[in-house]
Amino acid sequence: MNLSSKSQWRWVVLSGYTLIAMSSQIIWLNFAGIAVPQMVSIFHTNLTMIGLMAAIWPLIFIPLSIPTGLMVDRFGFKLTVSIGGALLALFSWLRLLAGNNIYLLLIFQSLAGTSQPFIYNGITKLANNWFPENEQTLANGIGTMGQIIGMIIALVITPIMVPIPSLHDLSLNIIAFSSIATASLLFFIITARESPISERTREAIPQQDLKLQIKNIIKQRNIIILMLLFLIGVGVFSALAQWVESILYSRGVPTFYGDLAGMSMLISGIIGMIAIPIISDKYHVRKKIILINLSLLTLLFAIFSLKTIYITYLITLILIGFLLLSLAPVGLQLSLETVGGDLAGTAASLLWLTSQVGAFAIIIIMSDLYYYSMTLSKALRLYYLIYNPWFIPIILVVILCIISIILSMFIIEPK
Repeated sequence: MNLSSKSQWRWVVLSGYTLIAMSSQIIWLNFAGIAVPQMVSIFHTNLTMIGLMAAIWPLIFIPLSIPTGLMVDRFGFKLTVSIGGALLALFSWLRLLAGNNIYLLLIFQSLAGTSQPFIYNGITKLANNWFPENEQTLANGIGTMGQIIGMIIALVITPIMVPIPSLHDLSLNIIAFSSIATASLLFFIITARESPISERTREAIPQQDLKLQIKNIIKQRNIIILMLLFLIGVGVFSALAQWVESILYSRGVPTFYGDLAGMSMLISGIIGMIAIPIISDKYHVRKKIILINLSLLTLLFAIFSLKTIYITYLITLILIGFLLLSLAPVGLQLSLETVGGDLAGTAASLLWLTSQVGAFAIIIIMSDLYYYSMTLSKALRLYYLIYNPWFIPIILVVILCIISIILSMFIIEPK
């Protein structure tokens, strides 16, 4: 295969990665859309136990993030992502052995979660190795977009396949999703190459230099700022995806329309993860896009904090999804341009590490603020908060957006 044909092969390699990223989200949220009544009835358990199957994945991600990022830089993205895909496929199939034992299912589901850091941390290295500079943000966007597509598939397809509490239907659903994960892994292994120029395995980074390299990366201003931005951005998105139906339901919006609004946010996010990176690559701007998006998001969340009509919620969420999700590929590309291709995996691992901390923390904080707001508003007879109990949690998001804008002003645009 000559260099010209290999360069055209970049889209095939990226497609294989996107499929594995998609599969990881499908398995992660496999049971989120059928928690009640299907999972609770099948396993004779409570909602907390079912929620733990998804909540534990970000916690597993945290200790594995930096080691897998170092692995990407030492041995390449193909080996690292392949290991992640293999872990995902293996433990997704083993879930069938659980039967109606909730504890076995939790164990296998959690072990499948070990795959995510291997997969996530490979995208910037892939973009650097295969794509020219004017396409790298787009490559990051398409690869990361697979995660959102996987979320949509899990939340839409699972309730269709398991409409009522049925272990048989659930088993068929697990088989279907495990088959997707396995097929994605095989496609990636067959088609992926480490580089269009050379098939050599990269020289291992000397073991004694690893700590020094992490320190050098963390010392860079852009990386510190991006770590904080990923903590806030991914945390806010995760919390919004988790609570959007509850927010709208508390304001009189039926569940079906709340689901529709949440799904519209995800779909618009997919569009944003392609459209914004194209603009970013064409004009080679990162900082300006981040500042513009965050400024608009601050205004949109301020609108979303108010109790209004459904069409306003729908339009606001569509715009939030478009602007918020498109920041991820721009941030990943900025980290790549800041540290260089040789350390792209390690830098990405630091960003994804803080993002998982943010996802776990902000989901809980918004929930706690909701309950505190309910209690306080009833005690003090604050009628607006009684009818809009999510006002204070969303105002917190507005404050976080303002903090993000201030942090972004100190970003240095790489030349």
